[in-house]
Amino acid sequence: MLTLNLLLCAVIGNVVSNVVVDTDPCRLGDSYWCQNEANAVECGVLEYCKANNFITQTKEAVKPIQIDLYYESLCPGCREFITTQLYPAYQKLYSYGMFEIGLFPYGNAGESKRGDEWKFECQHGTLECQLNLVETCALHLLSHPNQFMPFIHCLETKPSVAKAKSCAASLKIEWGPISKCYEGSEGNFLEHQIAVKTDALKPPHQYVPWIVVDGKHTEKIQNAVQDDLVLFICGNYKGPTPDACNKALESKQGKRCYKDANNA
Repeated sequence: MLTLNLLLCAVIGNVVSNVVVDTDPCRLGDSYWCQNEANAVECGVLEYCKANNFITQTKEAVKPIQIDLYYESLCPGCREFITTQLYPAYQKLYSYGMFEIGLFPYGNAGESKRGDEWKFECQHGTLECQLNLVETCALHLLSHPNQFMPFIHCLETKPSVAKAKSCAASLKIEWGPISKCYEGSEGNFLEHQIAVKTDALKPPHQYVPWIVVDGKHTEKIQNAVQDDLVLFICGNYKGPTPDACNKALESKQGKRCYKDANNA
């Protein structure tokens, strides 16, 4: 009897040892496949999971609206737009990542090459050429809107070289590097670059301020942005909007006066 029991145990043990346990999780079905995108990729069924809404389609990051302003430092309309539209929009909305700012201080100026330098002739005279250079150098050295927007706004409230120095002091910005830049070859070269960029605009600019949104200029875009930049950004940004947008819309009693840049 003992011999028979041992024999039976040996046979059963041999059978059990030959049973292969399937440890491949991809054989568990869509309860495993579609738990997350990593599992779906591992099992080669990503499109199946997405098609059946088991995995939410990955959304591309919403891009900020690019607002580019081509202007000149002593232009009354440019100053008004910067101080009453662009800077308030920067204060209310920039921290939410809804838009980016590009500033190009040259406008209706002209340039000619004399020796190793470029000579500029500005619509509002020599002072404007100087201030265009100051702002160009400030934009280059400060680089980020959180640095250059307060400076440009301060200067455009009452533009002069003395005011530029005063603005730098009040904002705790080093004036020395800006002064060295605008008085030297670096500023001359940087201003030439902005002249080239301005002259390459398509369509060519006809006046200042000249506003380009996401690389596009139309009269509808221009008018909408100049009328109310905050409303324009709030109405055209594709991502979630902050309370500042709701307040702006409420102040207009729900009547939108902007045009969609994509359809303009």
